[in-house]
Amino acid sequence: MVPLFILGAVLEVSLRQIPNDYEFKNSQLELQKESIKTLMIGSSHIMYGLNSEFFTEESYNLGHVSQTIDLDYYLLEKYIKQLTRLETVILRLSYTTLHEQIKTGPESWRLKDYNLYYNLNVSDALKHKSEGLSVKLKNNLTRLKQYYFDHEKMITVAPSGWANFQQEKTMDPIHTIGPIIAKKHTAKTDNLVEENLNFLDKIVKLCDDEGIQVVLMTLPAHKSYSDNLEKHQLELVISAGEKMINKYGNCRYFNFLNDDNFIEEDFYDADHLNRNGAKKLSILVDSILTTL
Repeated sequence: MVPLFILGAVLEVSLRQIPNDYEFKNSQLELQKESIKTLMIGSSHIMYGLNSEFFTEESYNLGHVSQTIDLDYYLLEKYIKQLTRLETVILRLSYTTLHEQIKTGPESWRLKDYNLYYNLNVSDALKHKSEGLSVKLKNNLTRLKQYYFDHEKMITVAPSGWANFQQEKTMDPIHTIGPIIAKKHTAKTDNLVEENLNFLDKIVKLCDDEGIQVVLMTLPAHKSYSDNLEKHQLELVISAGEKMINKYGNCRYFNFLNDDNFIEEDFYDADHLNRNGAKKLSILVDSILTTL
């Protein structure tokens, strides 16, 4: 058992030495905390969809792939006092926002990134406090090879937190994948809605208590995706945005889901913007922020 324990410890240490987006964003927030006025937070829709380069004021993109609203809250709760000049929080309110939490899905392994690199306690499970225990050995060995032997770049985001796809479009035809992704994003039950609505309320209230504006945003999607969304689930999301603006004076909601300004060439796939689409949306959102 001793050799196995030593091997496991070496594996764990080696994996934690590999640079990653979570640790990088945590360090960048520390460096930029006294200048950030706008914080963008949410899933990959935010991470790829809003580019700080096109914002007038200093901003930071705290989006991550598959990040759910419970994690949005925990991150904001941690950083809101540290960001001394923060004026506005932009939060995604997507089709999936009220019906998902990462801890209940197939990507729950990502919880370890919030525990290890943001120093949050989002899960008490032992596996979520370890690189080696949370990810399959095969995948970890691939990561070790990519970094230590192939010298691949492991950070995928800019210092501003924004990430862009290397290609303008996915290889799959957008009209084909739209209905597939819409079906994948449609929940079987509403069992997480009440809890997630509570997280949404807590985010807006937290900002209200600190005198910070909140911009809730449903990001643009291609017609092949938006036309195949289940009506009840979509209405819950839109209703949630409208309820927040009626309840809190610091909150605004903008629904860009079917905005005609975004054409097929602006999308990487059916529900993510490419570099050009992100530029277009960022300029649009920045113009809104100047009126708040």
